[in-house]
Amino acid sequence: MPEIRAIRENEIEWAAELFNNSFRIGMDVARGWTNNMALDETIAVVEPNRVASFVRMNKYRVRIGGGEMAMGGIGGVATWADCQGKGYAGKLMRESVRLMRERGDAVSALYPFSHRYYGKFGWASMGDRIVYKNAIQSDIICHEERAFVRWCRGEEDIARLNDAYMVYSSRFNGMALRSNATWAERLKQLSAEKGQAYLIEKDGACLGYFFCEHLPAQPRGYECVVRDFACNSQEAFRAMFGFLSTLPTNVAKISVSAPASLPLWDYYKEPFILMKWALPFQYRVVDVERAVAARGFLVDAKGKIAIKIEDSCGEWNNGVWEIEVSDGKGEARLNQNAKPDAEMSIQQFSKIFMGALDAPFLARQGFMPNILSATLAKINDIFRDYPVHLTDAF
Repeated sequence: MPEIRAIRENEIEWAAELFNNSFRIGMDVARGWTNNMALDETIAVVEPNRVASFVRMNKYRVRIGGGEMAMGGIGGVATWADCQGKGYAGKLMRESVRLMRERGDAVSALYPFSHRYYGKFGWASMGDRIVYKNAIQSDIICHEERAFVRWCRGEEDIARLNDAYMVYSSRFNGMALRSNATWAERLKQLSAEKGQAYLIEKDGACLGYFFCEHLPAQPRGYECVVRDFACNSQEAFRAMFGFLSTLPTNVAKISVSAPASLPLWDYYKEPFILMKWALPFQYRVVDVERAVAARGFLVDAKGKIAIKIEDSCGEWNNGVWEIEVSDGKGEARLNQNAKPDAEMSIQQFSKIFMGALDAPFLARQGFMPNILSATLAKINDIFRDYPVHLTDAF
């Protein structure tokens, strides 16, 4: 009989075989994916002689509302082709929610192959992103601030990279904290994939950074893709785009991925660049009480609201939660006798908690019926502070 449990050391090769079957990447790449696998962060459906399905729960810390909390990053979800339809992945997703709560996670995030599939288990889509695609150098304004850009010297510059990242990420909800080891691994992977990292400096001060990934382009040359960047002033943005405008001719096209809340049209000569609107990731609240206690709130955000939450994968979240916020802190108390001001699914609450949902606007479009306008306004006053963004992949 198949069993659900943590993967074991002698089953890592089976995990590599599963990755190869699921993602068609070859055994050499698959074994690379399983190198240094944290066994305590994995669960699997194990059949005789193989790992049939697999989920990894990576440990992160993120900032939401300025407060730090533990986040479980779901990754490596895979199932053998002949096991599709047996419900293995679904069982693992439900079990992962329980295990993440047990180890102290407040929230969880993932990059879905199907938003609807993971939505069944409580994850909600958010973090709208715009990809400015297929520009060429002459489409971009050549700002003189490009002279502020210099090549990153690798691990020697980690402190400067992190300082810029911490300033930039503080303006968003959901961004992960990065250790020196995390930065070193990111730089190593970028270099291995023909990419480069650049710092933006003026008079000795670091204004930001950006990573240039280089992917093969058709019919020849490369596409420069900028996904991971932190620009903390208009000068920094002008420096980054000015630099991109002078890339050599073997760069056939340039794409920049940015949060939708940060429009970048001003750095192109005309707003005629192909634009792709994407919902790249999903978040969910794992433990309501823990998440509200760890979250930060704007100092002028005050109020008390009772929300009835339904969570089919986390029964500990079910019921009426009295949430009170003042002086930048919050508390959630379960009170089944309280009269709820609003009722919602864990998906809806997760969007509200992350600041990703404009409750009054959606109500006017008919998406949140039977909730008083005063309650909707209070939800926004308490939770809608920063846009949602995430650049770490797992």
